[in-house]
Amino acid sequence: MKLALMRYKGFTFWCNPLSIEVLSQQNTVNYILPYSGEKLESLGKKCRIIKGKGEIKGKDCLEQYAKLYALQSQGGKGILSLPEIKPMEAFFTSLSVLADVTPDKICYSFTFVEADSKAAKAFVKTHKVSKGETLFDIAYAYGVKVENLVDLNPFVRRTDELEAGWEIRIC
Repeated sequence: MKLALMRYKGFTFWCNPLSIEVLSQQNTVNYILPYSGEKLESLGKKCRIIKGKGEIKGKDCLEQYAKLYALQSQGGKGILSLPEIKPMEAFFTSLSVLADVTPDKICYSFTFVEADSKAAKAFVKTHKVSKGETLFDIAYAYGVKVENLVDLNPFVRRTDELEAGWEIRIC
């Protein structure tokens, strides 16, 4: 089976990297609850990190590396196409030479970071108010300061009078 070549912002890698690692992680937070232990909670997925190593071979390898370096230096996000993985928007965050450069071979490593607006939303945590709850109760349950909750929820006029069903922002 012949794999499609890796591409980014119109640049096609002449041969696929020797190795590609796609790191997927979850954002988690560990709440320490007085008298009841700890609670680990998932806040959603983080942006994937794509790392790899490759070689550019041939008489024009220095020119090809210069094009790759210029692409990484320009910044911004673009579409990254990898073999056997759905294309994604990503930032080309690093590029480095790994070994001695010869006129016909350059070994390099690279890093891309997925650009995912959904991951940024994963950091927002809310709590649905139950009847009789106060901002003090919620602050205690999540291990945060009442002042932080007041700042994050400007619609709350009194910390001891919340309406059931309100969504209180925690972070």
